[in-house]
Amino acid sequence: MPIELHCAKCGKLIRAPESAGGKHGKCPYCMESVYVPMPPEDDGVIPLAPLDEDEERRAAEERREAVRFSAVIDKLTDTPGGAEPAGRGKAAAAGGAPRRGTEDAPGQVIDLAEEVERFVLAMRDSKLDAAEAAAGRLRKTGTRGKDYVEGLMLDEMPPTFANVPPALVQGFLKALVARLT
Repeated sequence: MPIELHCAKCGKLIRAPESAGGKHGKCPYCMESVYVPMPPEDDGVIPLAPLDEDEERRAAEERREAVRFSAVIDKLTDTPGGAEPAGRGKAAAAGGAPRRGTEDAPGQVIDLAEEVERFVLAMRDSKLDAAEAAAGRLRKTGTRGKDYVEGLMLDEMPPTFANVPPALVQGFLKALVARLT
């Protein structure tokens, strides 16, 4: 396979045999001395396949579902006999949003993904009180909440939250981790 290069003086395309690689020669058009570079090595690198957006969405949803499931399991193992806490419905035990007035109820199931999303969206909208409230709820989860947020930060592409650029999401997540420590 010939080596292709352009003459530095006249700009014409020159094709030289591979054996000329690493040597000097003359441009056949203007007779200027040109250096013929070594031929590119075939390093055997296989190009990566493009990302499958549907697969990425499914994987993100599976991660969120695993966190929700973990929260439910943690809640059920913290309750004596594995029963639901009094005054709480199945929706709350399944990771649903808490009913109004039960935000600070003992034994409350906190949906980590939902609280992180609330924090990010509140920061995006400059609603610092709402962001601090979400951070406060996440603080109640202890190291589990911090580990979850740090796990999100390790993802190559952080989850997208309603038109918030990924770089901004990363910054908000860093701020959240600082508040959780």
